[in-house]
Amino acid sequence: MPLPEAIYHHTGLESSGGATRVARLLIDGLKEHNVECNLSFELGEGPDTAAILPDDFGRYLPRAAMAHIHCTGNWPALLASVPKKASCVITLHDCELFTGGCPYPLGCSVVDADCANPCPRKFPDSEELRKLKHELIQRLDPVLVAPSRWLAKLAKMHLFREVKIIPNGIPWPEAPPKKSEARRQLGINPSARVVLFVAHGGTSAAYKSGSAWRRIWEQVKAQVPEALCFAVGGDTAGRDGDLVIWPYVERDRLALLMSAADVLLYPTMADNHSLVVLEAMSQALPVVAYGVGGIPEQITDRETGVLIEPENEAALIEAGIEMLTSPGVARDLGRTAFSMGQRRFSAKRMVADYIKLYRKLV
Repeated sequence: MPLPEAIYHHTGLESSGGATRVARLLIDGLKEHNVECNLSFELGEGPDTAAILPDDFGRYLPRAAMAHIHCTGNWPALLASVPKKASCVITLHDCELFTGGCPYPLGCSVVDADCANPCPRKFPDSEELRKLKHELIQRLDPVLVAPSRWLAKLAKMHLFREVKIIPNGIPWPEAPPKKSEARRQLGINPSARVVLFVAHGGTSAAYKSGSAWRRIWEQVKAQVPEALCFAVGGDTAGRDGDLVIWPYVERDRLALLMSAADVLLYPTMADNHSLVVLEAMSQALPVVAYGVGGIPEQITDRETGVLIEPENEAALIEAGIEMLTSPGVARDLGRTAFSMGQRRFSAKRMVADYIKLYRKLV
């Protein structure tokens, strides 16, 4: 079966963010199949970038091209811009396509029904916005994809449409990295016990409990005096004793730090199919995380990581301490996570799954 002649991907940010990374990985994979690909975005992150507003996307979409939308800052404008007869795929990276504004409806009592009016989280005109997006989805009739069964089920419940499941994937090393070499390159003592926190926004990342990182770290440090902590992803750099704060770093640098660490503590309150978790698995780094959203579809408890009841901070801390004081357990979890993830969550597999979908739509 043939592939489309051209696929136009659209996302919010030019280079950062999980949705943009998935789009770029798909474009790289499609180049090997001689498919013309284009990536448009709404917010450039360089001095010479040319962004496209949501309501202009359809105007730049060639008649024979397939649209693949990953995210936007204005779903109604973008959906309305796409011609009705266009072939369109939408990958849901959060819940915003079918809610009244929230990316993740944390604690919302009506998450399984209509939006509350007024919205308890203060999103303006939430129910009207939700209905408008639903109407535009019905008009456009796109193929919907979700990386997790959790999000697919929620989207199907709200949009009354089938949602295909294609898990996220990332480039995967052929073999687990060597922790000793990573520590040598970073200047970390071989005997240190290294804790890692990572999130876009760092300690300001609300959905990732960024404000709790320091509190969690202090309790871990009290039990494991030789521990060293890296908190990565914010806007600043600094050091407070054995707490090292790094801003957003390039992917190669983060991979090196992950391969040097002993555990990733990931107190996420909401997640679809986290690329941070996949990055850790690809570096044989065990993850201790709250079992929310699609996280249990990535981590198998006590086999490839540790799942904690959401908001049970004490249990998260206890599991983190266990990973630091039982290096054999942490090593076994990390190695199993690496091999399982290599089979299930590689970029090559993700690209192949999308190619099958594209071919069915041609």
